[in-house]
Amino acid sequence: MWAHFSCAHLIQVGSFHVSINNGFRPQRGCHTALLSIKNRWSGVKWFIEGDIEGCFDNIPHDVILTLLGRQIKDNQVLSLIKHMLAAGYMQDWQYHTTHSGTPQGGIVSPLLANIVLHELDKYIAEELIPMYTSGRERQQTKAYRAKVALISYHTKRGNTERARQERRILRHMQAGDPMDGSFRRLKYVRYADDFILGFIGSKDEADTIKEHIKQWLKANLGLTLSDAKTAITNAHHERARFLGYELDVITSDRMIVQTSKNGIRYKKRNLNGHVQLYVPDDVRQKWIGRYLVKGKPIHRKRYLRYSDFEIIHAYGAEWRGLVNYYSLAMNIHSLRRVEWTMLQSLTATLANKHKSTRREMRDKYEAQVNGKKAILCEVPNPNNPDRPLRACMGGIPLRRKDEPMLDADKLVWQPKYGRTELTQRLLAQRCEVCGSTKHIEVHHIRSIKELKRRYRNRPAPVWVINMCARYRNTLVVCRTCHDDIHAGRYDEKKVQSK
Repeated sequence: MWAHFSCAHLIQVGSFHVSINNGFRPQRGCHTALLSIKNRWSGVKWFIEGDIEGCFDNIPHDVILTLLGRQIKDNQVLSLIKHMLAAGYMQDWQYHTTHSGTPQGGIVSPLLANIVLHELDKYIAEELIPMYTSGRERQQTKAYRAKVALISYHTKRGNTERARQERRILRHMQAGDPMDGSFRRLKYVRYADDFILGFIGSKDEADTIKEHIKQWLKANLGLTLSDAKTAITNAHHERARFLGYELDVITSDRMIVQTSKNGIRYKKRNLNGHVQLYVPDDVRQKWIGRYLVKGKPIHRKRYLRYSDFEIIHAYGAEWRGLVNYYSLAMNIHSLRRVEWTMLQSLTATLANKHKSTRREMRDKYEAQVNGKKAILCEVPNPNNPDRPLRACMGGIPLRRKDEPMLDADKLVWQPKYGRTELTQRLLAQRCEVCGSTKHIEVHHIRSIKELKRRYRNRPAPVWVINMCARYRNTLVVCRTCHDDIHAGRYDEKKVQSK
């Protein structure tokens, strides 16, 4: 049924295809959206940063059902979806009705949102982009044409030194006319409910494009475009924000490449007008601030009950997630300060746990990884002695990459275990309640706080006691115990006897 709503990320505009939809699609992600901007938006003058107010919560149900009804002709299926959308939700044991929006947390929610926002993609790709796309290339400025003619004049007369001097001046002159009224381009990329447009034209036309989208969203999808957050940014003087990155149009007269046109070889500047990606300063400062107290790196109390392996693994996972996500940034080397702060906080946490010093912890765990200093902990693996379990913090070269990392959306990994060591849980396939080794599964809850509230006025079963004692959200159990937990018939004596 859902195959009809694949919502292709490529939409044809004229004789070419436009890559616009990068959210909730196979082999697509934040990095593919950002790379399409970097590689295809050369010469952009204005960024239009789109923001839909409460998109997932405010999509009208009648819009969803109308769009589904275009492809699905089974009324029973449509009725099922209608009741699912209007089922409501529970919060703090209070029932709330849902008059609009898609069910948050459900696997069908991103699919329904993509079906709705695909209509926005088609509107922009089939109407706005052709409307604001004209001209083959920018006209040259009068000053640039005059300088080219002067160089040709001196070259033909053998004045090579004068021609060379004029070429040096030409290299610092703007070739294309930014006010050329016959040349227009409009680019568009969307990830989930975040979208951005790049425009080559005037500021008044950029305002008109924003107003077109605002009116169309309200009239056709019942959604509101935020005036405060939908900013129009001058690409040559300010940086736009999209998916946690800063977008900037760079200018450099030094990078020269050899090229040819109509069989004539010549040199041209290669970087002017290209879009580059950067790590925002506030993101870097926010990450550094997580590990500081009064301006100094300090230990993290919530990790003190974990083993050394778990602590290093937790810090390393956070660092890898940050580096992987910002691996496309030109200034990724600026994260070195974050790495140093995290290493200081990690050694402080280990030192506080063992009542020792940071120097002793560095002497114990410091190692060379990829030619760089890192904190490394290895634990023997009895199942495979040649491959020990490793936890590492640091040792990642901070080099920019040009290929997408499609799993980099999982930015931060936080441990949800304690007391029982991670190494033991990795190596032991054993139920933590009855001791069975058959059909091992993991039971997961939302929060310990909610679990304690549920059993505040009645005796708690053994699996609840075990989870609260370890203060973790997961419990490794066998299939029998897992079924009894979910069925509400669990008690210690019954399970132990099985």
